[in-house]
Amino acid sequence: MSNELTMSFLTALLVLVGIAQIRMLFSQKHQNQLALLQDYRNRWWGLKKQWARTVYIGRGEKDYYQVADQVQLTELEQLKGDYSLSAPTVWALESVRGVSNIFSDICIRILQGHLDIKDVYPIFGSELLRQGRPLRVLLDVYYPQNHDPMESRAHRGIRREVQDWLVYHDGIRRRCLILIDLLWAEGVRLGDICPTDIKKAAIAKVHTANKINNRLGEETRKVNGSMSLIRIVKLKSHLKNAQYRKGFWENGLDEVELDEREKKWEAMLLRESV
Repeated sequence: MSNELTMSFLTALLVLVGIAQIRMLFSQKHQNQLALLQDYRNRWWGLKKQWARTVYIGRGEKDYYQVADQVQLTELEQLKGDYSLSAPTVWALESVRGVSNIFSDICIRILQGHLDIKDVYPIFGSELLRQGRPLRVLLDVYYPQNHDPMESRAHRGIRREVQDWLVYHDGIRRRCLILIDLLWAEGVRLGDICPTDIKKAAIAKVHTANKINNRLGEETRKVNGSMSLIRIVKLKSHLKNAQYRKGFWENGLDEVELDEREKKWEAMLLRESV
């Protein structure tokens, strides 16, 4: 009887030790994630100048909505004056390289499961998503550009030079697009984006959702190998936050509800009573 009690006690002790070790592993993983997120937050803060330049290149020459302030815009106009077909535009290429590399790095971490999009989103927030169009112009040469036909040769040439660099670095380009798609879906989920923009993007995704999903699935398999089905399903489910729901059982946007949200948002913008 004494031996049985001893064995029961030792078994219970081993179970408790095992539970404590598992908790320690989870705690260590959480601490590692926090350290990694802080590192990316610091890196992103250090890229503010490059970020402003990247948006400037992706936007039209006279676009109103810029990240750069007036001093920076004046500096960029002067830098643009030195543009030449015979030499690389170093300031533009370095800016886009810095911004695209951090996007690509974070995307890989998400695809590997080391970081969650919900934790990454606060680093960038909705401010990045408001500059989604100029980013996509640089990352996707087939994206509708609609730039002023009278735009200067220098601005147009610098944009094309940056686009060419991203085409040559296609893995970085793809992962940047994937991260923007994931961040957009998180912004929609949180309600950080105005309903009109959500609606326009959802309409576009009726035609592009398959392409977006396939790009995500292929890249996740490249990063993780064949054992990535669960992660692909989870990430694709997250993307549905920004897409119209096809059935009541699916995650996604309800078209009627979104129309109502848009009406309320427009009324608030115009200071009208709802």
